[in-house]
Amino acid sequence: MAELTRRQRTILAIVSVLYAAVVIPVGIRKGGDFVLELGLSERLISGTPLYVITPAKGVFWPPFTIAALVPFALLARASLALSQGLWAATNVALLAWSLARLARRWGWKPVVLAVAAVAKPLEGNFEHQNLLVVLLALIVAGIDALQEGRERSAGAWIGVATAAKMFPGLLLAYLAYQRRWRALGTGVAIASALTLGSMLRYGPAGAVSAVRDWGLMARAGQQAAGFGFQPLGSWVLGVGGSDTGVWLATAACAALVAAALFARPTGEENPLYEVGLVTILAVLVSPIGWFYYQLLAIPAWVAALTLPVPAERRAKLAWRATLCIAGVLLSGMLTFDHLYPEALGLLKRYNYVWGALLLLTALAAHRLVLLRRSPHPA
Repeated sequence: MAELTRRQRTILAIVSVLYAAVVIPVGIRKGGDFVLELGLSERLISGTPLYVITPAKGVFWPPFTIAALVPFALLARASLALSQGLWAATNVALLAWSLARLARRWGWKPVVLAVAAVAKPLEGNFEHQNLLVVLLALIVAGIDALQEGRERSAGAWIGVATAAKMFPGLLLAYLAYQRRWRALGTGVAIASALTLGSMLRYGPAGAVSAVRDWGLMARAGQQAAGFGFQPLGSWVLGVGGSDTGVWLATAACAALVAAALFARPTGEENPLYEVGLVTILAVLVSPIGWFYYQLLAIPAWVAALTLPVPAERRAKLAWRATLCIAGVLLSGMLTFDHLYPEALGLLKRYNYVWGALLLLTALAAHRLVLLRRSPHPA
């Protein structure tokens, strides 16, 4: 793994500062998720029950995340704008770190293209001041650890990601599928310890009660919304399907991912590809999945852009065309009203789901169908 040159570090620092100068004021003006969750962190500080109300849309962040926001809640007492600015700056720093870690191993070209392929979801995360960039950093750290054979470290990072937002817990299932038992045990232990430990402000029994309250609230919110907030579920229902169709589509996507994982060539270790693939699935089936969740496709994009290109001419053209279409969709560049004719309303409404499904299918097909490979990168 090559170290970044001084020139690369300088450019990354300059770009990060410029990006921060844009997203910090935008987040302060528009950000709602972070401010809403700070209210719960204040309740944790004071020792009053957390999950006594249900948000109008979605579900409050899990217990560990609420506890992790306590320093920001304390700062917000002096200045909410300062707290929001620090949150945005922290996320910019984590984004820069994640991209640098990916670039050190796989090069800057695929990383820059991967960021471009999720440009609007990335901007949306900062606009809404959500924590998807934090999850990205944790997932990248897990990939890095798996790449270096540090299974317990990988499990630890994935465990933290699971405690922070729950749906990355599908990566724990991936560890089990791969029989990485040390990583799995570490991940489950850390996710459990952080979730319960973060609520010890209420005492042992109160901690269990707080976690149970969050689970009941999350379940009630999901039952009320049905599949309306799930990316894959809302897509199936939107194209005329039923709840049964949602379950069938979920099973089909899971089977496709499992088949791709099972088809790993003998002796090949590619955690970037596999974790990226499972992460796309996790976002698609997450009970709550806004469009900016798609920024977590960055590892999958880096994997796709560094896979060998199929040797056969038509397969090569199909591979590159599929990636281009998926990139256009996931980037959000077509989500402006004037770029979609009325006849393509379904394509516009589920723009990001179409893109995610296309990328997931392309990655799986690369292992399952495109057997003849070229030594050249995509």
